Amino acid sequence: MKAILCTIPKDDLSTTSLAEVQVPVPAAGEVRVKVAAASLNPVDWKLCAGVAPWWSEPHVVGLDAAGTIDAIGEGVTGWMIGDRVVWHGNLNRQGVFADYATTVAHVLTRVPEAVPFEAAAAIPCAGLTAFQALVRKIRLSADQTIVIQGASGGVGGFAVQIARRIGARVIALARPEKAERVVALGADVVLDYRDPDLALKVRAANDGFGADAMLEVSNPRDARKSLSLLRYNGHLACIDPLADLSQTPPYTYAASIHEVALGGAYGAGDLRTQRDFAAMGEVLVGWLADGTLDPMIEHRIGLSEVPEYLARLRRREFDGKAVVRIS
Repeated sequence: MKAILCTIPKDDLSTTSLAEVQVPVPAAGEVRVKVAAASLNPVDWKLCAGVAPWWSEPHVVGLDAAGTIDAIGEGVTGWMIGDRVVWHGNLNRQGVFADYATTVAHVLTRVPEAVPFEAAAAIPCAGLTAFQALVRKIRLSADQTIVIQGASGGVGGFAVQIARRIGARVIALARPEKAERVVALGADVVLDYRDPDLALKVRAANDGFGADAMLEVSNPRDARKSLSLLRYNGHLACIDPLADLSQTPPYTYAASIHEVALGGAYGAGDLRTQRDFAAMGEVLVGWLADGTLDPMIEHRIGLSEVPEYLARLRRREFDGKAVVRIS
């Protein structure tokens, strides 16, 4: 079968290309899926470039895919050949930018006929990360205000939509030229994240108070940069590694700090969190089905174009999702 293979991580991505590999066979507890669509995420180029050094042997790239089950391993129940599914994969396993891919069955979310595979494939990594941060960790409510960093990107864009769905007030951080896009996703206020008076402007937009919560998608190094946007007893959810708290005076913010590491559930062997991928996915796919969630697809590409678009994603040449049409 055809697949995007990284033979060995290399900074210029020159070792990531279209190749012929063997069709995988599902083990016990697994299914094989004929992949219809997959989507690109920043972690994909980081793995191929060696920034996230997990791979030491040839590896099929890709974590997010949707398609149709075509083989079922021993012990799998509740699924049938022909079922439409979407999932977020394990970066330590062979990936999904391929004609066929295998996955453990307990992370699968069913995709209704009304939802295109391309839309479903755009959801998992970014959408589940945003959902886990806002709903599972922060437990955001309708009477709260949240600051969302990187609001025009994948995780941030889904977070804006989730917060809007909850009924929370959204202060989005983005470049001015992205403001119209972010407002369309559901932001109440859009501020330039580079503004030296950002903390004052957050308070001015929130009746003189800091926000109840913040989703931080890019590490600011010094945690005080983000904590200054919060009110006392606020919540800070971090997608990147946790910011440096060493300069934060005690009893100043009393903030709850949340580390959001979606795929870490695989490495930790935490089956409860892995199963929650399927539950969170069911909610998000349901919103796709009723037309209230924008999958934010900017590019639809062929399998052979994946290396080019991984490089473009690395250069931040687009904000939304790039989806690969496979079959």
